[in-house]
Amino acid sequence: MRALRKNTSGNAALLTALGLPAMIGGAGFAVDTAQWYMWKRELQFAVDQAALAGAWARTQTATRDSYATRALQEFNANLSTVKDMTDGAPTVALSNFDGGANNSVSVTASVTATLPFSNFLTGKATTVSTQARAAFTSGASFTSCLLALDEDTSGAVTLGGTSVVTARCGIAALSTSESSILVNGNPDIDAGWILSKGGIDDWFASHTDDEVHEYLEGLYDPFKDLSAPNPSASQVSRSYECIKGTTTTRADRKKKTTVTYTYWKGATWQTATTQVPGNKNANKDYSTESNDSYVVVENTVVNGTTYTTTATWTQTNSGSGNNIVWEKKETVLATTYSNVSSTTSPDFASVLPGTYSGGIKVSCATSFAPGVYILTGGGLDIGSQYSVVGDGVMFVLKSGANVSINGGSSVNLTGIKASDLVTAGVSAANANALANMLVFEDRSSTADHRSLINGNAATVLNGTIYLPNSAMDFTGTATVNTGCLMIAANTISITGTANMTRFCSDGDSEDTIVATEISRVKLVG
Repeated sequence: MRALRKNTSGNAALLTALGLPAMIGGAGFAVDTAQWYMWKRELQFAVDQAALAGAWARTQTATRDSYATRALQEFNANLSTVKDMTDGAPTVALSNFDGGANNSVSVTASVTATLPFSNFLTGKATTVSTQARAAFTSGASFTSCLLALDEDTSGAVTLGGTSVVTARCGIAALSTSESSILVNGNPDIDAGWILSKGGIDDWFASHTDDEVHEYLEGLYDPFKDLSAPNPSASQVSRSYECIKGTTTTRADRKKKTTVTYTYWKGATWQTATTQVPGNKNANKDYSTESNDSYVVVENTVVNGTTYTTTATWTQTNSGSGNNIVWEKKETVLATTYSNVSSTTSPDFASVLPGTYSGGIKVSCATSFAPGVYILTGGGLDIGSQYSVVGDGVMFVLKSGANVSINGGSSVNLTGIKASDLVTAGVSAANANALANMLVFEDRSSTADHRSLINGNAATVLNGTIYLPNSAMDFTGTATVNTGCLMIAANTISITGTANMTRFCSDGDSEDTIVATEISRVKLVG
């Protein structure tokens, strides 16, 4: 026993024998672990893609309700090894993320299968489970009643003075400047939402509850692909002309006619100087009288009575020489005018579509017929106290033409109708795109002047004013009675005591989209 205890031969074989079960078990466990890892990896990738697909589906209106179907399609498309081993369809559900409600898609899945070593030890199949969650923010669309088109200037939209803009239909700027929308002074702004590709004045954060979207991707010019129409009727060269007004005088008029007869002797009526007394007509009354109330009379009439006398001579006997008797019939017309008053109709211009070199400077009451007006040079200048109306009109500005609408005038202009454009020869597609356009500045026009709206309560503008090259200064008031007023200009300045409380008529809202916010999706778990 003492010798056996000291014998060391065969130790390695013994240790190998004792360690072999552990070595075999470790190898088997390594093989199973590699298999589990492969299942886990493939299954995790599938649920990740499924969650992303479901989240993207939720950002789109057309697929919002079918997000689970889209997630399942993506899940199945990314399985290979475990394709026939999963424990049924994955679970797809909406979940809350970062304080939001139903703003993420969660996907869970598992696979259960028998592996040689783990099954030998446990007698059970092995289950591998994975989960993923993708959060999403849906892209929103925005409209705007005021849109500045310049892409880099500071103060592309400037709001100042004590101006009032409380129509909640949006203010937007395409400028990427850090100060694309500026506030100077103490305006009253309630626009609903403020959008810009660049920075927005901090004033809005402390003075309004408007939604502020700075550095917003997806802002664009909705009219950039449109061209100004030039139908045949607009190619006719015309000039603006006022027709002089007319004066009408009215009065109460009384007419009285008095007739008297006398008789005279003489060789001729010119030499009949001896009156013959007594005759059959001498004592008869041949007077007549008429009264007219407020009739049209000559413009030279004044209050008072005027007299007109006529006389006729007729031989009454067969005598000769100085024995001839002549009858003298004398008629006196007395006309009396009272309550005389005169009215003068204003000068008036009835304007037809065409090309107006030098533009149109309104200098009397003016009515624009429906159609397209091409203005080269001076533009549209409305001032003083004139009444200006036009329903279904479009003014196309060329060669530096601009628009100037000043206070004091009564203006009611409504943009072009698609049906009128089609009738004029414009294609249906272009006509629909240009419908309701009131002013369109040709892209090749040079911006020689700033356009101005300094209207008053009687200034009614319905439609779109599009000035891609020119600035628009708004210092007055304008209203609408149908549809909406949209101003899209290179830059926009609303200052002084400008007051815009109504960009859209009751029941209407601006429907021209100027921004589509990009949808975003990310894996969060």
